[in-house]
Amino acid sequence: MDITVGVIVYALSLDTTIRTNIDLDNDLPIEAYEMWAQGIPRSNVLYIIDKDRLLQTRAIWRKKFVICNGWLKDDAFKDQELYWISVSESITLYELAGLVQRVFYQYFQWYIRLETLIRKKESLSSMLETLRETYRIISCIATESMEIIGICSDFEGSNTWVDQGKRTTLPMVNDLVADVDFRDSAVYDDVFLYQNIDQEWYYCYNFKIDGQYRARLVANAESHQKTHGVQKLIHDLGMCIADVYEEHYSQEPFFQDGKEWRELLYSLVQGREVDRNDLQRFSKRCHWELDHAYQVILFQFQDGACGGIGMDYYRAQIRDLFQDCHVVRESDRFICIRNLTRCEDRDKAYEQVLPYFLRETLCKAGISNVFYDLSCLHRYCLEAEQALLTGGRIDGTQWYYTFSRYVVSYMMEQCIREFTAEDVCHPAIAVLRDYDAEHETHLLESLEVFLRERHSITYTAKLLDIHRTTLLVRLDRIRQLTGIDLDDYETCLHLMISFEIRKISL
Repeated sequence: MDITVGVIVYALSLDTTIRTNIDLDNDLPIEAYEMWAQGIPRSNVLYIIDKDRLLQTRAIWRKKFVICNGWLKDDAFKDQELYWISVSESITLYELAGLVQRVFYQYFQWYIRLETLIRKKESLSSMLETLRETYRIISCIATESMEIIGICSDFEGSNTWVDQGKRTTLPMVNDLVADVDFRDSAVYDDVFLYQNIDQEWYYCYNFKIDGQYRARLVANAESHQKTHGVQKLIHDLGMCIADVYEEHYSQEPFFQDGKEWRELLYSLVQGREVDRNDLQRFSKRCHWELDHAYQVILFQFQDGACGGIGMDYYRAQIRDLFQDCHVVRESDRFICIRNLTRCEDRDKAYEQVLPYFLRETLCKAGISNVFYDLSCLHRYCLEAEQALLTGGRIDGTQWYYTFSRYVVSYMMEQCIREFTAEDVCHPAIAVLRDYDAEHETHLLESLEVFLRERHSITYTAKLLDIHRTTLLVRLDRIRQLTGIDLDDYETCLHLMISFEIRKISL
């Protein structure tokens, strides 16, 4: 890698005040530096010269690079196309030479150190730390799932979207999912500037595998204006890491034999037959047993949240919600298979973090019953799906639905798949409904409460806010109109089912 004039300008500005007329787009390579005494200057060499001598010999400096002690005006040498950097005249020529020497030494030492860390397969954080220590540029690397896999010190302190655990915060990811610029920038192959939802600017560099975006280097930028040399430094760092990213740093945190195991689980989710011996062998490798206690949670995201960046992050978040689980993706939804046997507190996630996660991501979840045979996974995936569908219709404002709570409603819906509610409900329901409408009575309501309160005259009268005698008169009138026997088990069961069917059909 060659040092460029932009890097020199930036590095000098860290230690002393400078002025320059060098354009940001003219970040040309500098091959060497030397004190100028006499002779014709060469291209791509930075010459150290006194201001007075520079002014005396201005004719020979066309399209050359110089640095002088003594301030130059912004329009100095405008016609000569000289590229100049000036510092205070209080700095001697030899002190200036020392500053330039240090800039060159720092750059090449930084680059050698960086290559050494990569060769030793050191952490990404240690590589980013070299950029902070040498050039005061703080940065991090986040995967497409928003997992931070490398971060330098001080980065989380100055960036609110990184929490104390050095992870991307959920609200920020939700903003990025809706940010078209963020998603579109995944195609860029070189350093670019990006502004997030909080109006903060960053230099970014994408890491790709087989042309597909996999991670991003993110470094703080002071504004939307490019800074001399910073883009070059980010580019150099990014290129070094990109050469080995796939080999050393792109592995996702899956269990042992992850690919085969995920394929088996996906086959079970789809209802396909799998070899039970294979299932048992792979499950044991992640410390699961086929007869452990399991549960399925189906996460259904809204249409706007099905972008690749957001979904990969959400899958990682779901894995973090529960102590021991696998997550299978299907289009815009995830199927989470929990191992409850290996969970210390199986209900803690429901009560504390799950509702928050669902609200923040505008997602809803259906939860199956607990089961004890992993090979039956498909059946319980259907339970979770049905819980989501039935619960969503009945309690649309809730965030998650358990199958056990809505199983009766599901059964009632199945009763009227081929017949109408009028066909399967007890005839007494229609008789009492029509009688109440004509005579403005409340016989149907009284019967429903009476059955629900298990034939208790006292509790039924209290709930209806009527006298016991009034209730007895109503029940006698019900018998006269319908001829039903309220002491018959099958009659009462039919009536109670009929009341439930009416709730979902009205």
